Amino acid sequence: MQFEVTIECRTASLVGDSVSRSQELANILIAVAADLLDQGLAPGAQLPLRDRNGHSVGIAQLTERPHMLASSSPLELNAGAGADRLRQTGGQAPPLRRKLLVTRRLQRD
Repeated sequence: MQFEVTIECRTASLVGDSVSRSQELANILIAVAADLLDQGLAPGAQLPLRDRNGHSVGIAQLTERPHMLASSSPLELNAGAGADRLRQTGGQAPPLRRKLLVTRRLQRD
């Protein structure tokens, strides 16, 4: 199975400086993650991608049938809460790396 994301960087929200472009790309990817957590994506299906202004900027799709499904995935246990948390950011991507590092340290201790 392959998960492909294609984003065209020609809309107004993606042609700015590198910082704002990176922020917008992160917001689009967070929205994709929230949609995947909420509804999933069947093999062969496409998920439309939109920028913060609602303009179509690309698609995400699965291109092959999966060989095995990870039914015991840790994300599955809290999928709804993860999608809600992503949507509550109001289109802004928080600094997730720092949160992930702190969470990992707390889990080890």
